Amino acid sequence: MYVKKFLRFVTLKSASVSAHRKRQFVLTAFLLVALLTFQAFSLDLILDIPYATKVLEVMVYALIFNVFLNALRIFVVSHHRQRREISNDEHDNFTVGVNAIVNALTVLATVVFVFIVFNIEFRSFVSSVALFAVALTIIFQDFIKNFLFGFAIMFTEDYEIGDYIQVGGMPKGVVKNITFSSVQLRTETGDILLIPNTLFRGQEIVNFSKLKPRRIKTEFRLLRTQFSTVEKLEKPLFVLLEKTYPGIFEMEKCRVSVRESNKDEIMFTLETSTKKASLRLKEQVNNTVQKFAVEYK
Repeated sequence: MYVKKFLRFVTLKSASVSAHRKRQFVLTAFLLVALLTFQAFSLDLILDIPYATKVLEVMVYALIFNVFLNALRIFVVSHHRQRREISNDEHDNFTVGVNAIVNALTVLATVVFVFIVFNIEFRSFVSSVALFAVALTIIFQDFIKNFLFGFAIMFTEDYEIGDYIQVGGMPKGVVKNITFSSVQLRTETGDILLIPNTLFRGQEIVNFSKLKPRRIKTEFRLLRTQFSTVEKLEKPLFVLLEKTYPGIFEMEKCRVSVRESNKDEIMFTLETSTKKASLRLKEQVNNTVQKFAVEYK
């Protein structure tokens, strides 16, 4: 019984984390054990190589810190996923933000360990590279801004991964990922749009996934010979939508209106009220409506 519990703990079977994260944690822990073993049994060999012991010491400290942070990340993210009922392979803003913090802290800690192990005086080092650091800050100020804005976007609840949004006058799309450099949107045409974090934060953002009521607009055309009245058109169309997507739409709030007309055809706009707007649902509704328009008599 205790052996099974130990194996479940070691293999992280009870944790709500992706298979990739589990493999990464196990491999990091294995590498740490291997380095500690090598350090213990090959001390004489290491002493003959300049700076070898110090480099190995930095690596060991960095790996210990990384294993600790990853264990903490697994615990926090697992609890978050279970609370929000998110699958192990699904990522949201909080998960991306925690991963980013762990990576950033690991890099920062490694730099600190280098200073400590190699006995580098921090003040003298900063003084010697002060002018160079100022020049780098000016050169990479856009990168630094994107990096800092990335943190802010990762932990906001105004727009999350999976939300259907529009940034300024850009095409609408679904948030696929958030990085330190940009926000990735998948547009309605299937393209991936990369928006720099500084530009993203400076634009007006409409989150259609959080609008109440949430609406989907779909345009379709009919020949004049197919059309008689809007009322006769709405009835079979609404029946089709209710049958195809049961419980999704508030049918009493749906309506069809004429947008344009000419001597040959009429363009209509269908407005549907739904519990949750999404790009996938919009695409499905559009396909259903276009097929209805082709077959309508």
